[in-house]
Amino acid sequence: MTVSVTPSVEWVSQCYNHGETHEHVSLYLVRDGDDVILVDSGSFYHREAITSAVDDATDGCGPDAIILSHSDYPHAGNVSPLGGDTEDVELVASSGSPEQQGLPDARKCKIGGRLDVTGRTFSFIDPPLADRSHTTWIFDHGDGVLFTADGFGNYHEPGQCRNRSSEFDGMISTEQIYEYHRDNLVWLRYVAPEKVERTLDRIFAEFDVNAIAPVHGNPIDGDDIDVYRDRLYDAMRRIADEYEVD
Repeated sequence: MTVSVTPSVEWVSQCYNHGETHEHVSLYLVRDGDDVILVDSGSFYHREAITSAVDDATDGCGPDAIILSHSDYPHAGNVSPLGGDTEDVELVASSGSPEQQGLPDARKCKIGGRLDVTGRTFSFIDPPLADRSHTTWIFDHGDGVLFTADGFGNYHEPGQCRNRSSEFDGMISTEQIYEYHRDNLVWLRYVAPEKVERTLDRIFAEFDVNAIAPVHGNPIDGDDIDVYRDRLYDAMRRIADEYEVD
């Protein structure tokens, strides 16, 4: 039911189709000793499959904490079914005012800061590729995994739903990366891509990233990160060139 990304991070893969291609709306499970932390909770559209996968992965105990990248439906749709509205599950929200997002009992994270969640340290990064102002990327200092929403995604073919990047023929293609970012981060047509690139370069210089775990894409193994970044930068420049604004 889950796919191993690193020794303690597992992928709960869920996606829906856009005709001939699919798009992920996934979440991740982080094991820290006896504790289980979920990064995002997935979409209500996949509620039954997600709750079943988490139940199986935790032997029926459920998570000890949920960290949300942001609180719209594809990311926070299953907070309540997974216990995030109970005293037994710690809920960490990225919004500066989680009560305004319908999460009055959530613990606030400070974007640009760190928190220990069940004893495991996470950093919260201001993301240069996001679709909501209250979004954060989450870096796990345990395994060096960077959880990204909504950037670093890709579309995929039906037979690639559970692939990590290394299991693609030639890695995730530039076209799959381009089409996803063109459709989902439409503001990229209005910005200078080199500014986004510089911000991403600074993030990767600061954090020792061993794998990337996107909510809307296939996990990117460490050996493929540089190739993916090059293809992402090519895709951003292509988007900017195609939608030149006077």
